[in-house]
Amino acid sequence: MKNLLLTGSILLALTSVTLAQTDTTKFNLTSKRGFYYFPEKGDWSLSINANPFLEYLGNMIGNQTITNNYNNGFYSYNISNNAPKFAFTAQNPGTIYFKYYSQDNRAWRIKLLFGYSSSKDKDGSGEETPKNVYLTQKALAIGLSVGQEFYRPIKSRIRGYYGYEAGILSTPYRGSLYNSNNSIVTGNVEYVNETMPESEFKEEGGNTLGFNGAGILGVEWFFAPKISLGGEFGLGFEYAKQKERKYITDENKIIVDSGGNRFSFEPYASGDLILHIYF
Repeated sequence: MKNLLLTGSILLALTSVTLAQTDTTKFNLTSKRGFYYFPEKGDWSLSINANPFLEYLGNMIGNQTITNNYNNGFYSYNISNNAPKFAFTAQNPGTIYFKYYSQDNRAWRIKLLFGYSSSKDKDGSGEETPKNVYLTQKALAIGLSVGQEFYRPIKSRIRGYYGYEAGILSTPYRGSLYNSNNSIVTGNVEYVNETMPESEFKEEGGNTLGFNGAGILGVEWFFAPKISLGGEFGLGFEYAKQKERKYITDENKIIVDSGGNRFSFEPYASGDLILHIYF
């Protein structure tokens, strides 16, 4: 914990020094056609994870590969140069940013995280698939953060920013089924078998509700007027509470996970490149 705090403090100090040693005239940068590169007071922005675009471009340059994966009873095929796909599932939720510039160098931001998954896996012998024997899973991940950013130019079309945010997040349970350690599930689960009702069960609960607040540092590179790629680093706290999870049949109700509380204070990085579009 001490090492994490020391690392975060050093990074915060170095970035503050870098932002302080800048040339404010860089805000006047325009393209050859006279378009202003940076957003101005009154502008809005829509931002999204840019990783799918970069993976697509990289796969176009490289060789096409096909992989065959088996997970939770499903076979999935991945072709490396498919078109960009944005994951908004409970297992891998997507993040969208909205910003409003109250000043040329200051913006309010809202960060929305969302992911939903729903699946229905039918049992069968390979020759016949009965319609009344299946396992369903439903899960939702959702979060909302509000914050403010303050911008400083660094060099040419590169600028940095610092700020703060606070938010709330709800994530679904992910783990093994109570009656099958080999099956990993997400969210609420229900098994239906009309031919053998005594084998039916539900697993529900176990979602985690968290509150967080953080100071943030980031950088943006404007590769076109009012279009940029960026990433950020944060240092903050999080309090999370996991609810208990239950395994339910007609005869029993078993608590398979009693839940608990967690508090942390540490640095973090988003791990994503963010595509910002200003208008």
